[in-house]
Amino acid sequence: MRSSDPGAERGSSTVVAVGLIAVLLTITLAALAVLSAVRAAHVARSAADLSALAGATQLQEAFDPAAACAEADRVAAMHEVRVLACDVGEAGDVTVTVSARVPLRLGGVGPDHAEGRARAGPAPDPGQQ
Repeated sequence: MRSSDPGAERGSSTVVAVGLIAVLLTITLAALAVLSAVRAAHVARSAADLSALAGATQLQEAFDPAAACAEADRVAAMHEVRVLACDVGEAGDVTVTVSARVPLRLGGVGPDHAEGRARAGPAPDPGQQ
């Protein structure tokens, strides 16, 4: 049954518009949180690659595992990531694991950091694979 009063539904479009804006804002914030985590993962992988390369280069120049890991740590710090592990292999390779902070998390949901791992050094011997 319809009301004969033309002003009975006054303001209903405002409620619908506010609801639509709230839904779009929620979707936007969720997308930003996901993109923040994806970006952190990319930063971690890139920083791990660069740190491992810097460590391997230092190892080739100085033949000092401590100096190689110190160089890897220095390069990681330049990219605002933290070195979790630095391993120097017997074959002259350097493996670095780093952690990058995820800057945007909604309500504490999701990971707070992303990890990246990379190895640099001489190519492995085909007979040892």
